[in-house]
Amino acid sequence: MNNLSTNSLFDIQVFVLLYESLNATAVSQTLGVPSSKISRSLKSLRHSLNAPLFFRKQQGFERSDLANDIYPKMKRILDLAKYCERIELDNNSFLSQEIVIACPPTLSLNLLSHLQKKASEESHQYLFHLKSCTSNIADLIKQQHVDIAVTYSAYNTEQLWSELIDKSGAYVLVAKHGHPIFTVDRVTDIEQILGYPYISFSGNELNDAMDPLESYALDSGREINITAKVCFLADLMLQLEQSDAVALLSHKDAIEFLCQRGNIASFQLDDELSHQINQRNGQYHFYLTQMRKDQNYSGWVAEEIRNYIASNMISEKGGQDEKVA
Repeated sequence: MNNLSTNSLFDIQVFVLLYESLNATAVSQTLGVPSSKISRSLKSLRHSLNAPLFFRKQQGFERSDLANDIYPKMKRILDLAKYCERIELDNNSFLSQEIVIACPPTLSLNLLSHLQKKASEESHQYLFHLKSCTSNIADLIKQQHVDIAVTYSAYNTEQLWSELIDKSGAYVLVAKHGHPIFTVDRVTDIEQILGYPYISFSGNELNDAMDPLESYALDSGREINITAKVCFLADLMLQLEQSDAVALLSHKDAIEFLCQRGNIASFQLDDELSHQINQRNGQYHFYLTQMRKDQNYSGWVAEEIRNYIASNMISEKGGQDEKVA
């Protein structure tokens, strides 16, 4: 058997199949190769073993004594090869494809769990890598460092395309429990908000995004006392709890997190006040941005991100200020 070093697993497979069927045509059809390749494989084995394996008869083949002797060993080699192949396939089933998603921290609180749940339902082995969106996001997507992103701006180029998901239409004011602003029946003027220190939250990880209230103040010539600009909910929660500052948010999960985990209260602004803020071009727009071609993930990934972002936006309620949490 030492002389078999020059033979392939295919040669062994041909031998085993022919030994069992004694029909070269059947072996050729089973393996999907021409009969000439079967003949060359048998010749190679016979040369390596320096002895005949089969004798051609009028009705097919007859096994030689050597064939009877080595068949159990050859069959065992073939079975082990098939077993190793199954192990390889099983191991591959546990390998997860990594999908890198860039999303503003204000929007991504429960996005990961939504994607993981959907992947489980679809039986897809995805490893989701969630990271913050940065100002060079377009380059990161084109360089394939990021697969898909939620962006504040649209990128419609030869390589990239963006689809509008939603835009901020309504706002919720958050501040610590017992804050003076909660003692009034209703906030009727933006001046009441600007009278307190303000913490800017959304979009501060980017160079080209501006807080809607900051934009309103600059365009209308009002003074705004921004005491901090933060990107993460934990930082915002601590800043609010330790001061008389207020902040405006437009994302349900972020507001729920603050009110459940911290000493934070909230109420939704009257629609008219939200409209006043938005008419100064400070309204956030959220886009789903990805490559036009060469997307290496299932279509449901983009759809799930789109649905989550849209459902997470605060919608207009109509009427007066409404307590949210």
